[in-house]
Amino acid sequence: MVEAEQLTFRYPGKSTDVLADVTLTLRDGRTLISGSSGSGKSTLFAMMNRLYPDNCDGIVTGRLDLFDRPYDTYAAGEVNRRVGTVFQDPDSQFVMQTVEEELIFTLENFHVPREEMMGRVEMMLRTLRLDDYRHRYIHDLSGGEKQQIAVACALIGRPEWLLLDEPLAHLDPETAARFVRWLDGVARSVNVVVIEHRPYVWGDFFDRQVELMEGRIVYDGPFEMRPDYTFAPITSEKGEHNLFHIPNLKRKEFELAASDLTVAEGEVVAILGRNGSGKSTWLRSLARNHRDVGLVPQSPAHLFVTSEVAHELAYGHDHPIEDVLTRLGLERLHDAHPLSLSHGQKRRLAIGVMLLSRKRLIAFDEPTAGQDEASLGALYDLMEERARDGQAVLFVTHDLNFARAANTYYLMHDGKLNGPYDASLWEQPELLQAHGLWMEEMG
Repeated sequence: MVEAEQLTFRYPGKSTDVLADVTLTLRDGRTLISGSSGSGKSTLFAMMNRLYPDNCDGIVTGRLDLFDRPYDTYAAGEVNRRVGTVFQDPDSQFVMQTVEEELIFTLENFHVPREEMMGRVEMMLRTLRLDDYRHRYIHDLSGGEKQQIAVACALIGRPEWLLLDEPLAHLDPETAARFVRWLDGVARSVNVVVIEHRPYVWGDFFDRQVELMEGRIVYDGPFEMRPDYTFAPITSEKGEHNLFHIPNLKRKEFELAASDLTVAEGEVVAILGRNGSGKSTWLRSLARNHRDVGLVPQSPAHLFVTSEVAHELAYGHDHPIEDVLTRLGLERLHDAHPLSLSHGQKRRLAIGVMLLSRKRLIAFDEPTAGQDEASLGALYDLMEERARDGQAVLFVTHDLNFARAANTYYLMHDGKLNGPYDASLWEQPELLQAHGLWMEEMG
């Protein structure tokens, strides 16, 4: 499928290559693409499906063949008949209002006969257990639900290859485990390439691993299972005064109840629950109702208001930015445009902006998505420092290892929060399982 020889990719006006002398052959199987945030993984993906350089001003040198043909001999969209792709931000892929319309639109682009379309839509939704989403509006879905719909759209065209960029980042543990099991079955008829920062979640799914560092391949061989990272609860003294008492919040017909939920100075709160349980909707409602809440949403790029990373961090205050810039791994990107960053880097930039804002409560929606272990360690340290200084931190996550950094937990089910719980929550498998937070390997 892919043959690259000394492949190099660089943006115009930049002195550093995003990809440098990449020599790689992908023929079949299940391949993991790993590496630190910003190492070139997503750019390599975009080259595989010819999104780059067609849709950007990148400069390409070296050789790149796709399906035994030079990449630049393909017409626009031709490769997409054979390669299905799901990006980190599924919102960027949707063009229709409902799930059914999106699936039909995909088939129309492939000129599938109309009499065949509905049968393929029904089969795909049934196979993925997404029947109930058929007539749902995509903009009403949670991040995890959108991710599943994006995968359905990629597979309905029956591609030979499936490229997935962090497909589990927005899925709860129960849904993630089910997705990997399902993909394990269909991978017999489609080759799979996955970008993933948490390969341990996939078990023995992969047979090959390609690791990138600063745009270069540093490992290409059999998949190596590595131990997962762990975090201890952040230790900070909770203040005597509660920063917020959060009453019931309602949005349209979806009740978001948070009875007697309070957040104290120095408290670190994790909100956990299944996809679609209302976590992100509740978090947005919280930010709208409290001016002292600083929110980093799942897709933070729309928050940026300047043309340079350093200016973005310094915007609206006079606090020093160098420490946060360095610790979040953005020091070499200080003059880069925020929108030119990788998804993981954009998220870290938005987190840095909010940490420097000195809001009384800082809230993150899926802060670990797109982050390598070093980045998570830096985020943990910064959160701990803020908590010890009296700020409160609240975050929504499906990453149960990072969730253990919290010292208070709430569980959401059907729009209702239950809690608070302390660290003894992790010793209650029945409660965790009831909220989609229990996997067999946890036991």
